[in-house]
Amino acid sequence: MLKQKEAENLFESFADPYAPVEAPILRRAQPERPAGAAEVTLHEADDALDTAGLIEAARDVDIIVADRLTEGPREIFPASQLRAFVRCAVDIRNIDVEAASRAGVLVTRAGPGFVASVAELAIGFLVDLSRGVSRAVADYHSERMPR
Repeated sequence: MLKQKEAENLFESFADPYAPVEAPILRRAQPERPAGAAEVTLHEADDALDTAGLIEAARDVDIIVADRLTEGPREIFPASQLRAFVRCAVDIRNIDVEAASRAGVLVTRAGPGFVASVAELAIGFLVDLSRGVSRAVADYHSERMPR
């Protein structure tokens, strides 16, 4: 429930659309990060980091989550405080697992459990392309006779 003065301030701020709103109910405090929670840093470029860039980016991180293009060279493991190198793909051929093991870094990857789903999707795309299902749906929704 708003106090009388807060209600008056809120009403006055709506009367003047350019006045700053000072009502406490419209502000939200930023939540504090719980102790021990991870801080996430995202590499937003479209290209993968080279070895020097990856070493620099991994200097103060505990875990790297990488796509299949990001290499895991031997130079990165002793030069950082890494605990894990997680690959978001099945293939880990371009990660130096021996160097990671010597440095005490866990190397893990996505399991092959999604392979059947991807195969089903590919077959669905083939059926769609061969029968023109998406094109017919688009024609139908635009009130044209499907070809």
